[in-house]
Amino acid sequence: SSVEPAFESLRAREPYFPQMLCCSKPPPEAPLPPLAQVYPQDGCRDMLVQKIPTGSHEEFEFPPDPLVGDLYGVSITSLIRDMRKLMLAEGRMGLRITKAIVTLSVLWLTIAMQVFLMFQFKRLVTSAAVHQIREMYSEYEVHMYNDNTELTGNGWHRGLPAYFEASRFADLPEHVDKAFICSIPFSQPYFLICILMVWTFTVVIDMREIQFYMDLLLVRTDTITSVRDMLEENQEDHTVVLKGLTSNFKALLVFAIFLPRLLVDIVLLWLGCRWLCATASFADVLLNAIALEFILLLKDLIYNAVVPRRNQWETSTMLIPHKRKSQASWGSYLGGFCWGLAVCAWVFVYVYKLQQVLPDYRWDIHEVCETYIDQITSLTAPAP
Repeated sequence: SSVEPAFESLRAREPYFPQMLCCSKPPPEAPLPPLAQVYPQDGCRDMLVQKIPTGSHEEFEFPPDPLVGDLYGVSITSLIRDMRKLMLAEGRMGLRITKAIVTLSVLWLTIAMQVFLMFQFKRLVTSAAVHQIREMYSEYEVHMYNDNTELTGNGWHRGLPAYFEASRFADLPEHVDKAFICSIPFSQPYFLICILMVWTFTVVIDMREIQFYMDLLLVRTDTITSVRDMLEENQEDHTVVLKGLTSNFKALLVFAIFLPRLLVDIVLLWLGCRWLCATASFADVLLNAIALEFILLLKDLIYNAVVPRRNQWETSTMLIPHKRKSQASWGSYLGGFCWGLAVCAWVFVYVYKLQQVLPDYRWDIHEVCETYIDQITSLTAPAP
């Protein structure tokens, strides 16, 4: 248009003219200057953006989150939706009571199964593996330190550092299995640390989910007094938005959902690390790390196997607003990586301080086993 060349001419003669026009506010009765009609599609919009405070354009509001599709998600949905209808005497009472009881019973049976498997796992698998590795390592210590040992609190031998003789590894007695000794995970500490990190990251995925929903449901969700105001139903897309929770509902979620789940994760993390440290086979260490995930994922297995489609649909249409805007900050961009630092710290502290598979471990296997491992893993024929 004819206005645009005029704008460019004015900009060349008066460098500050565009800013003055962009920032000025004509009185309501004054007509809009013709040049202002082209500014939004020329330079004015960019100049206005430059006047916005730094970082404000990086503010982001998360959309409402649906509950995760597992036994915990469907149980939270049932607790909130069904219990609310029961307290308000809405819908078919018998059906809602039965649905809530069955859903929570399946969850608690799954938790009970996880607890049972963990204790049986400790009694039948972990304890036997720990006993075997302690016994063999104790015999190794007696031989390598030429009987110059002391006893741990559990009665196992540990060598006195000044008396270690690496040359005695070549003539280990028959009852001390050289292959077993060199397959103890502590003989390859960096390999063990990596495996424990993989297992810990697997558990941390579940812990992060607990932390996320505890923050979303207990902290960000408003605490209200009326059960009737907890939910807002949208008839168009059939979603249900959580508007608030009473203090009783929040307490119920803590003790019926979040706390049992967190305890299962903590115990499973400890027992898993213990079993992996007691697995005297490098191949089995990898397989055991995968097998441990089976107990952790029971909630997903049973959810997909037995929970009706209607219940799964109600879970996916239950939306939880975030109630906060995410600012561009150190925490929003880098906070999640703190979980990685926590995993590294946990693994190193566990391996070097907390592990009780081999109490007072002397770190005296790695060097003497290097030559032996090179021999058994060599792809070339031995020299005649």
